[in-house]
Amino acid sequence: MTTAIAIEDVRREVKILRALNGHKNLIKFYEAYEDHDNVYIVMELCEGGELLDRILSRGGKYSEEDAKAVMTQILNVVAFCHLQGVVHRDLKPENFLFSTKDENSELKAIDFGLSDFVKPGMF
Repeated sequence: MTTAIAIEDVRREVKILRALNGHKNLIKFYEAYEDHDNVYIVMELCEGGELLDRILSRGGKYSEEDAKAVMTQILNVVAFCHLQGVVHRDLKPENFLFSTKDENSELKAIDFGLSDFVKPGMF
């Protein structure tokens, strides 16, 4: 972090993570610490890898039932964010992690660096 703008972006991300904490498909936020040069964010460890890697390991193919399970989790967490007045603005398979390596592991939305609060009446 070298610029004041970059630090403010991370502070906004932390504020959003604090506001969203509590949904089963959101990465758990624990705490943030700041020193003179950096902001450190402590979050849940997800050991299952990215959704993109899981898709590619299956040859880019999901059964309808498996795709339904993945999309249900994604849409639930996006709806939750929107109800809290937050837009992610960077939804892609790389920004969803599996909690564990288990095939039926829960997905977690991550990387709220581009997200922002939506003000009432914006849309």
